[in-house]
Amino acid sequence: MTNLALRKAFAQAARPIAAIGAVGGFIGDIIQPLGNFAVWIAGLSLIIAAIALAWMIALRRRRGQEVWDTLAVGLFVIAIGSFVIFTAWSFIFAIGPERGYLAENIEPIGQIQAQLLGLQQDVTEIKETTEVTATRVAESSDLQKTQATRQAEGVSIQAAAATAQAKGFADLQSQFANLQKGSLVDNPQTPQEWYSNARLYQLKGDTANAIRAYEGYFQYGLDFVDPYLEYSDLLKATEGIARARAQVDAYYNANKTSPTLDLVSARLLDNAADRSARYNALAARAPQFGPVFYELGAEYSRALGASATADLLKKQGVAYTTLFALEKDAQGYTRYFIDKASAEKNLADAQKTFDALANARRVTGKVDALMYQYNDGMQFIVLLAESGVKKILFDIDNPQPTRETGMVSVTGTPNLTIGKIPLPVGKHTLYLQYIDANDTPSAVFEKEFNVRQVFATWNQQPADFSTNTFSGAFLAGVTGAAFDDLFTWRWSIDSDALDQSQLGAGMFSIQAKGLQAGDHVLYLQATSQDGSKKYAVEKIPFVVK
Repeated sequence: MTNLALRKAFAQAARPIAAIGAVGGFIGDIIQPLGNFAVWIAGLSLIIAAIALAWMIALRRRRGQEVWDTLAVGLFVIAIGSFVIFTAWSFIFAIGPERGYLAENIEPIGQIQAQLLGLQQDVTEIKETTEVTATRVAESSDLQKTQATRQAEGVSIQAAAATAQAKGFADLQSQFANLQKGSLVDNPQTPQEWYSNARLYQLKGDTANAIRAYEGYFQYGLDFVDPYLEYSDLLKATEGIARARAQVDAYYNANKTSPTLDLVSARLLDNAADRSARYNALAARAPQFGPVFYELGAEYSRALGASATADLLKKQGVAYTTLFALEKDAQGYTRYFIDKASAEKNLADAQKTFDALANARRVTGKVDALMYQYNDGMQFIVLLAESGVKKILFDIDNPQPTRETGMVSVTGTPNLTIGKIPLPVGKHTLYLQYIDANDTPSAVFEKEFNVRQVFATWNQQPADFSTNTFSGAFLAGVTGAAFDDLFTWRWSIDSDALDQSQLGAGMFSIQAKGLQAGDHVLYLQATSQDGSKKYAVEKIPFVVK
């Protein structure tokens, strides 16, 4: 009876299992670019099967309850079947093409995939940007005409190219605004018509025709950036980055003077360092081309996510500052875009990123050192405001530091303590440099200090709130003296009376009480015990906080 009921349960579940497997396989293949979801469905099916099994056990324990004809058994059988099917699908998808079998081999399915996964821009978003663009056509046209007049004077080769760019700018933006009408041009004859068709095909999810329309637009050699960006993104999403790189490089190799093609070609490079090098080279040869500074700033922003170094913060700040200045002076960014609303959004995002890191730029990369004098040498504690530093170099009185501070073996970080280093009495300069997380050397920092014959270091103690005064101690010493040498110490605070004295060693502690907050001076003199050496009075300023 049990076997018959079990066979009946499997027979009833066969159809829904088959349907789940077929539909799930089709959907999973379509959304393959987003990830292998079959693994997750298989896992969920296993969890449901475990819950159904527990339900079956609970039902069986109830007296008089028939288990094999219950919903629990049906759910268990379907879940087990789903687990088996989607486990198989997960292996199939894992070894299959990146876009899935169906989209890779059937063009209509590929177009459906493009629409579902956002390979073309959303209709509402494009319409919104076209409305904004349409309102700016008149003022943009006036500005472009002014720039064209200046460029016609022959300022540079790039200015002459920009003149051709400005010609027909208003027409292109007007045609872009007319995308709202949704009408394709059957036989496009102008760059405006080709571009309009390309965007409309994108709206419809017809990526193949959109790509062909962009290629029709490119024959006119205009240097607007966004058509090439949209074209390369479409190719990358539908045919892979290798195909996108080959097509864009073909256009670039045919017109090496185009800053737009140089930019879009560099943008498709795999290696971040290679992209940055190309962008910097382009910025050097086309310093008025705003889009390259936008891409440079974005590149440095991505690098900052991995290692927030002062070098990267500085480079990002320079790139964005140049971008904003070019846009303010002559629309040096937005005039290279047909879709001005999209360009202005990019600028707004860049400004937010720049502002968010303003404080980090002020702080990161700062270097200082605390200095402590002892009778047997100077000690320095390096203060860094940057993490991930690989190495610290230092030297005394040498502006090109080469001596390493060493590493702390426990933490694997550079040693921040230098010395003790015996130095002659007089003025000296400490030079510091560090190597950041990206192996970039910092600037060389310097700090002057004075090695005194007789010295004292002030260490303040907490305030006495009953008297509102402060106390503390001076660690005094004689440079070059042994620790067991004896001296007669004489001192006074804020006067040269030297009215306090005591016999002490080459390193000696002097207590001070009842001091008010503010600037003070310690007058200090040391005389050897036998009187053979009497050092000059030192005036040592200190601050009570």
